[in-house]
Amino acid sequence: MKQRNNVRLKDGEKQQDVYVVTRDRRRTSEWNFTTESEAKQEAQYWIGICKRYDPSSKVSIVKTNKPRKIR
Repeated sequence: MKQRNNVRLKDGEKQQDVYVVTRDRRRTSEWNFTTESEAKQEAQYWIGICKRYDPSSKVSIVKTNKPRKIR
């Protein structure tokens, strides 16, 4: 399931692990993904764009429990 990155947690509530798609260590969008398969689909989309316009870019998937730290 996709979630926006601006979700605030209640006090004491722990952030679950999510997957973030990055390009050259920067977020590709504001979405966090709860499953790796969804993140892979998004990454494949960005890999296709990068192959065409910027072949030197590196697209990766980051698993984190602090998605707001990834800019």
